Amino acid sequence: MKIIKISSENLLQCHRINQENTPEVGSITLEGLQNSLDNSDYNLCALVDNEIVGFVICFQDTETTNSYMNDIEHKNFNEISQRVSDFLYIDRIAVDKNYRKRSIGSKLYDEVVNFAEINNISYLTAEINLLPSKNTPSLSFHEKFDFTELDTVKYSQDYEVSLQVRINS
Repeated sequence: MKIIKISSENLLQCHRINQENTPEVGSITLEGLQNSLDNSDYNLCALVDNEIVGFVICFQDTETTNSYMNDIEHKNFNEISQRVSDFLYIDRIAVDKNYRKRSIGSKLYDEVVNFAEINNISYLTAEINLLPSKNTPSLSFHEKFDFTELDTVKYSQDYEVSLQVRINS
């Protein structure tokens, strides 16, 4: 397996993986994913035999990113930024269903953790859906990486998330 930055050449494959992983990962248009990629502070994809099998997109708590997230009204990033500062927000991670249980997500997260440590970022953050359905695999995955629940936010009768945080050492 090889891990590289996401490029416009492999964005379509990342989009396919994202859409296959809904509703655990929020649905997004190809243009929306391109916009996220263009504005992200850190992103990676995993390749097996030159095929994209997973990806992660992250945003750092900077003035530029905060402005972008306010402009697109990113609820979860904005909720987290009200509770912690100096964080790296993991906006989305997805692995091709045919490549699950092969530690691909863990390897991507290892890279994210390493990036945060190298850049002296205090916290890693993410959100996990609780409603419309509880994303138990994601809760277990994040627990393995020492994430804990910072708070929960219920946006509507059928949309609630767990805001997760990991303190970097």
